[in-house]
Amino acid sequence: MRVFPFGDALRNWLGTDDPPAKRTPAAPAGTEPRDDGERERLRTLQRRLRELLAQPQLLATGRVHMINLDRVRERLGAAWPEQRDRILDTADRVIDRHLGSRDVRFRAGEGEYIVVFASLDREAAKLVCAKIAEELHRLFLGNPDLRDVRIATAVATVDGTLLYDRASVADLLVEAGRAATAPDAGEAGAGTEGAPDAAADEAAALQRLRLAGQEFERIDSMFRPVWDVERQVISTYMCTPVRHFPDRSMLEGSAVLEGITQPQRLARINADALVFTAETLDELFRNKFRLMVSVPVCFETLAARRTRQDYIGLCQSIPDYLRRFITFELLRFPAGVPNGRLTDLVNELRPFCRWTFLRVDLKQTSFSNLIGSGLTGVTAAVPADRAAEARAMEELNGFVAAAERAHLHTCVVGINTTSLALAARGAGITFIAGDRIGGLEEIPQHMLRFDWQDLFRRGRRRT
Repeated sequence: MRVFPFGDALRNWLGTDDPPAKRTPAAPAGTEPRDDGERERLRTLQRRLRELLAQPQLLATGRVHMINLDRVRERLGAAWPEQRDRILDTADRVIDRHLGSRDVRFRAGEGEYIVVFASLDREAAKLVCAKIAEELHRLFLGNPDLRDVRIATAVATVDGTLLYDRASVADLLVEAGRAATAPDAGEAGAGTEGAPDAAADEAAALQRLRLAGQEFERIDSMFRPVWDVERQVISTYMCTPVRHFPDRSMLEGSAVLEGITQPQRLARINADALVFTAETLDELFRNKFRLMVSVPVCFETLAARRTRQDYIGLCQSIPDYLRRFITFELLRFPAGVPNGRLTDLVNELRPFCRWTFLRVDLKQTSFSNLIGSGLTGVTAAVPADRAAEARAMEELNGFVAAAERAHLHTCVVGINTTSLALAARGAGITFIAGDRIGGLEEIPQHMLRFDWQDLFRRGRRRT
């Protein structure tokens, strides 16, 4: 796809005293769009950009930013021309996922993007750009040194040229993390004697940073070992969302996602988990580790056409040699989702994985609606309430029986006691996860033989 040089147009518009809405930049020779669809796309972008640039406070509030992929180009070297279109198409989707409906982004050069935010202030916009840059560089380069990756913020114009203030992506992300756990504004100003104005400014700055950090508050991913009961081996690790709180408490799994209703937020969390898992698995693979990894993805992400296309686009970037080591776990699917709809979504994922599991309620005793959907199995969580343990043991038997009738494997999570582990084994559960098997880990371990004696030995070490 040909890219219109909007960067020159932007610089011209910002470098003139004429009202932006009255100017129509001309494309240099040889860069005119060739088809009606592209012309319309350019006209739409021009119109939206003029509307934003008509606001005199645009530069003053730091809403014009540049993100470039120079580091990616350098690392790829001679492979860049071959990979260019795939990388830029993926970058388009990643950037769009982070932007609001009134924000504008466009390519200003070979791997260079200009982003204009309609309403975010300077700090919030820089942090969003830092998050975008982090995701792009980790996606394309694995685990790069982000200290040398810069976000450029347009701060002024001189003779029609934009002047930029540059900040390290790594520093911005650290700053956001500190802001999320900083004391409130009142505490920030306490104890600063003799400089009330400075203290107030510092408190206000901390508050802005905290709000900006909360805007894209990070949900981390960690891994929990899964025990293959029949083979007596831990060969799979389940990627699970985790949220840490300042008091060192935490939530994991579906509980982390329960309060999130915005589909775009869920899609971003799912994308982050997929990218992080693929990068981790690739690194382990290169170090001769062999294991399966389960990746969570929500119904909302797959149900909407745009977010599904973005997610599938990320799946397509996973190397072929890794796909047979990936399992998708489908979360938050409505109980009454039609079989045809489920089948279509499973089929979208199947080229990129080995298995697909659907998270269901442990109490469910019929899976006839899942027959023929292409699912490999079903997963259920055991209640954490010890008082409900006896009932959970009974439900395990019905759960397995229903799954077997539908020719599905079974997995249960939340197994935190020896008695529940024994009950799961007796019921015929295929895979077991929970603290009784192993706790959360930042990086999966190598495939591990794990028999019943190991289960009891592990329990004695904890006590």
